[in-house]
Amino acid sequence: MNLSGYKVAVTGGSGGIGSALITGLVDAGASVYNFDRTDSANKGCEYKKVDLTNEESVGSAFSNIPALDALVVCAGIQLVGKDSKIADVSLDTWQRTVDVNMTGAFLSVKYAMPALIKSGHGSVILIGSPTGMTMEGAGYTAYGASKAGMMGLSRIIAVDYKEQGIRSNVVVPGTMSTPLIQKIVNDPEKGPDLIRRTPLGRIGDPKDLIGIVNWLVSTESSFATGASYAVDGGMTAR
Repeated sequence: MNLSGYKVAVTGGSGGIGSALITGLVDAGASVYNFDRTDSANKGCEYKKVDLTNEESVGSAFSNIPALDALVVCAGIQLVGKDSKIADVSLDTWQRTVDVNMTGAFLSVKYAMPALIKSGHGSVILIGSPTGMTMEGAGYTAYGASKAGMMGLSRIIAVDYKEQGIRSNVVVPGTMSTPLIQKIVNDPEKGPDLIRRTPLGRIGDPKDLIGIVNWLVSTESSFATGASYAVDGGMTAR
């Protein structure tokens, strides 16, 4: 897919899924901004240092971008070992997870919106999780709730900004080989169980998400909005 001329902002692009998506976008010809707390080795993108939980930082980072064709909200955390059943979750774990996953998404879309509207066909893409849709979230109260909240946010954006040409969708990865969940994958019980619960029988690669994200960035997906697209090896089909 040719994305030459497209300008795309990616949050959390310095590692894991975000890094792979930036590579895919750049390879397709897009001009890409990476919004993250740390720089990355990604070639062909412009790095913007930002604390996505801080309104002033997010607002400043987006202030000098005149127009955007798409925003990909990929930044997220899962506090494995701290996130648990609700009676056992500390307020600090809850708040930190919600701050990054939900508030970070809220602030990113809020301050990217003027630039997206200027393009006339802006696309918002939020990276969700099966934990926000199914019982896969059991035992991860803060993470599952934050991802469910992101999916609700996407639907609201799709309706509220339809007249400005804005589309909003969620891409739902399954278990991906990323640092975020490496502790779970390496666990002698939880790791094999994740594979058993994935019909395709393997851990996903972040590169598996490039095709659907590039399509949602492009105007070829102009009739796609308010939807969720699972790229999870069949996990949510169970």
